[in-house]
Amino acid sequence: MVRKGVILCGGQGTRFLPATKALPKEMLPVVDTPVLQYIVDEMIDSGVNEICIVISPGKEEIVRYFSPKGKLEKTLRKKGDEKGIAALRRINRGARFIFAVQKFPRGMADALMKAKDFVGNDPFVLSTGDDLVRADVPVSGQLIAAFDKGCDAVIGGQMVAPEKIHLYGSAKLGENLFGNERAFECKGLVEKPANAEEAPSLFAALGRYVLSPAIFEKIGKIVPDKKGELQVTDALEMMCAEGRVCAYDFEGHRYDMGSKAGAVQATISFALRNPETREETEAFIRELKL
Repeated sequence: MVRKGVILCGGQGTRFLPATKALPKEMLPVVDTPVLQYIVDEMIDSGVNEICIVISPGKEEIVRYFSPKGKLEKTLRKKGDEKGIAALRRINRGARFIFAVQKFPRGMADALMKAKDFVGNDPFVLSTGDDLVRADVPVSGQLIAAFDKGCDAVIGGQMVAPEKIHLYGSAKLGENLFGNERAFECKGLVEKPANAEEAPSLFAALGRYVLSPAIFEKIGKIVPDKKGELQVTDALEMMCAEGRVCAYDFEGHRYDMGSKAGAVQATISFALRNPETREETEAFIRELKL
């Protein structure tokens, strides 16, 4: 059973300045909910009940957000604001949260190492803090189902356009697994290939994984890249050579919340699905006469 999750919230969010001067990019709202809350909800809906959030210095607002809000809840109760109380209680939903700090930006694998003690000997879901997915079945749950069939690691992703593959890790795909057309044996990975011709496939790793604790041993063996960073892709490459790694083409629409266009797309999409905002959003779009 996968009951633990790790969310990596590094980076400075410079593409969203000046907003991110005061607010971590993972806390920017999509309609009325921070991006990070959607990722937490996805994990909890998938059965995860312990979550470690790895932050960089200056992102203490994330810790405050997930801390108990007894005084605020008491104020809302006095006002009879049951809707506000429900919104507050949605934040944690009974899950246990701990926080770790990556003091220096040394790559995704280095950030993950900060959660090693939390993970212990248990399998876990790993998510980046700026990949938001809207799906009928939570993405973490889709990947956990594949992991439970006997994988050492599951890499969540989707097929992308040839001109976009250079932005992501690309997987070398083998045969289908488990009789599932969305699950493939992963025979290797290339981190951000120069172009589509150099990519082993158009399958892009998109910020969701289910991993065994063996990943930490592999991280201990990799070397920094040209930027001096340690990449999870390199550790997974080792796992591909030694065990069963699955590349899973998950169902759902993914939004790159690290880009301004992705953030706008997510806001419109979620607003159109929110009963409180759908009607006015639809009317506004019609007025634009696009």
